[in-house]
Amino acid sequence: MADVDRPITQVAIVSDPARCVPGFTLIDRTYDRKDDADLWRDGLFGRRVARYLCVEKMPPPPGGDVLVDVTVIGERDVIPAGFTCVDFTSDTREKAVKKKMLCVRYMSSDLTNDAICELILLGKGIRRPPNGYTLVGELNGMGLCYKMASFRKPGVQRDSHQGHANEASFHTQGYSTQSTPINMSSLGSSLPYNPNPYKKNGPLERGTSFTEAANALQVHQTITALQGLPFELNRKVFSDDLNITIPQIPYKTIMDIENQYKYDFSVERSAAARVP
Repeated sequence: MADVDRPITQVAIVSDPARCVPGFTLIDRTYDRKDDADLWRDGLFGRRVARYLCVEKMPPPPGGDVLVDVTVIGERDVIPAGFTCVDFTSDTREKAVKKKMLCVRYMSSDLTNDAICELILLGKGIRRPPNGYTLVGELNGMGLCYKMASFRKPGVQRDSHQGHANEASFHTQGYSTQSTPINMSSLGSSLPYNPNPYKKNGPLERGTSFTEAANALQVHQTITALQGLPFELNRKVFSDDLNITIPQIPYKTIMDIENQYKYDFSVERSAAARVP
């Protein structure tokens, strides 16, 4: 697998390029290679403060996390749900970014086929990301962009011997490619609903994979909580009195309404007149 196709599995920020995390790739130049990619670029009492982004790119192990999203927010903003903030530098445990927060979101490689494979920083004044990249925010005047790509998972391709081994394991775990009707009458004979409301499984076709067979069993064993319960309205909403007379509502003009509900505030005026 080429390095550009490897998903990013970790993101870190260091204060010294020489102390980049082992196995990580340091991003010390902008995408056009013209400017220094320092995320801080400031001096404090004669001491230069620097911050550099570094990433780890490798084929994820089964169940390992991969980077799927990145965002930049203000230092007083709330961290988005599911994201993790890169708060401190990995080498000195100092504040990572000035006036901003870099937030990343990871996901298990078992749950996705796409991940971020590259992070770049655009030079100051450049706000148009390269083709295939997405601009997510700004760090020290430089635009942060990422690129998504599909990655190959270890062990996805299997030969015929491995396929037979999986089928043998499928039988060992108590499943069979020739599924039998599900009978739950002995377990739920007293239930007020049918415990097996779905159509019984027929024999699976030859060559059905392990995943297809397992999904078929799971679907046909699904029982909803309201299965078999009759739909009835509460008796309180019914009326036993069928002799209902709807009163006649006469039409009234605006003048009639004003005359009927006219209020002259005479009581209030007389009370106010008696107040010294």
